[in-house]
Amino acid sequence: MPPKTIQENAIFIADSHHHSIYNNNLDKFFLYLATLSKRQIFLMGDIFDFLVGGVSNSFRENKTTLELLEKLSHIHEIYYFEGNHDFLLKNSSYFKNIQYFSYTSQPVIFSLNNQNIYLSHGDIAISYGYRFYTFFIRSRFVISFLNFFSCILYPKIISHLKKKNNGYNQKDFIFLAKKRIKHYLAKYQMPPRSIIVEGHYHHGKMENMDNILYLNLPPFTCKKNYFVVEFQNSCLSFIQKEFKSDKY
Repeated sequence: MPPKTIQENAIFIADSHHHSIYNNNLDKFFLYLATLSKRQIFLMGDIFDFLVGGVSNSFRENKTTLELLEKLSHIHEIYYFEGNHDFLLKNSSYFKNIQYFSYTSQPVIFSLNNQNIYLSHGDIAISYGYRFYTFFIRSRFVISFLNFFSCILYPKIISHLKKKNNGYNQKDFIFLAKKRIKHYLAKYQMPPRSIIVEGHYHHGKMENMDNILYLNLPPFTCKKNYFVVEFQNSCLSFIQKEFKSDKY
């Protein structure tokens, strides 16, 4: 089956780290998206700061936002990439009209202007230790334990997340881009002019190396920046935009 095509005006958003109580930065944006004509919306992971299938408190506290997301899924074509803060969501009723990609199914190959686009949240192939961690936190035992003792554990998790700095990453982006491109070239048969799009690292930059474009999406949680796919003079462009929440 050929890769699905990314269409013009598709929207990419990553790392909003939304929580309805202490970091509500999605509700107004979702209301804005509901006013747009039908398009593709790519939610590239860590959209919620803590939303885990099987942990009922995380759904209860984000109920309003999830209802808005469900309404959006009846207007737009939504693709949701599992992150390390939001996972095991595929079976939720809120996601029944959303195309959901688990950690193990990423990257997902799309096409755009005869180019292959490799999409993932970005935390794939970091290290063997991290890979063990990702499977451990998704295990049935851990989820059941967390949900059963949620009256004690859930507030501690939220308190910890509140203190985290989810701002822009100031580390060397060129080093990261080289490392990520090298990994993709080694593992996947990537044709020239392919594009890698990831979140997770909070850089909001792009770099072209070895005839591969690496785009790391900006963290929406900071300045509410996102990317829109546009064609200008027959050329493909990823245009970074900022959402002005004061209008909604």
